[in-house]
Amino acid sequence: MTAAEALGLIATFLYALSSLLLYRQFRGQAAPSRAVLMLPGGLAVAAHAAGLYFLLVTDQGLRLGLFSVASCMAAVGAGLVLVSSLYRPFQWIGALVFPFAALIIPASLWIDTGYNAHPLEHGIGLHVLLSILAYAVLVLSACQALLLMVQDRQLKDGHIRGVMRLFPPMQVMESMLFDTIWLGQSLLTLAILFGFMYVDDLFAQHLVHKTVLTLVSWVIFAVLLGGRHLRGWRGRTAVRFTLAGFAVLVVAFFGSQLVLEVILDRA
Repeated sequence: MTAAEALGLIATFLYALSSLLLYRQFRGQAAPSRAVLMLPGGLAVAAHAAGLYFLLVTDQGLRLGLFSVASCMAAVGAGLVLVSSLYRPFQWIGALVFPFAALIIPASLWIDTGYNAHPLEHGIGLHVLLSILAYAVLVLSACQALLLMVQDRQLKDGHIRGVMRLFPPMQVMESMLFDTIWLGQSLLTLAILFGFMYVDDLFAQHLVHKTVLTLVSWVIFAVLLGGRHLRGWRGRTAVRFTLAGFAVLVVAFFGSQLVLEVILDRA
């Protein structure tokens, strides 16, 4: 067993344990505690990060395939949940992010999509890093939007049911949503700028479709932030724009990678 596999299995177990502890608290109608996140969750992120180093860094360069990049995003997202939980009630997002991380790690270890590792120049490396950070933050935005959607529907029905009674007020949830969108949009803007600066030929590198879809997603989030500032958009409007922007971003990267690494590679 390689170091990447050993550390990945440890991280998977700890993510699964954290998820189980969070769901047990939900069933007990208790708000998730920071201790549940910080202890097994912190160890899971540490093992995950160490395992990613052994998985990604090779003698030929970086292995940035479909599942390995998804695993990077999961690690960054889980780390952001832990850090954010020190200041805001982000423990809820862990119940969505941790199970995803536990599922994506085995996929990154044992599913080969045919991606060949290669070295990256510093500019392209920074573009990739910023893209991963932006995707991870916007994943948290999408998770927050889903929870806000459930909360909004229950409020429309006239009463809050189940674990939703433990959630922060809707105004706090919306504030947290837009905080993450602002951060994600800022990182995405930088990633796009570095991409245009350092990618030599979008058409030759089969990146034009990914670039166009990423720009479409950027516009959707920009319209949402503008509408929030100018017209006070909130509630269902904010949720719809957030999920739409995130869906386009998912297709931009994961759809493109799936076509390039799996479909075209086997054609």
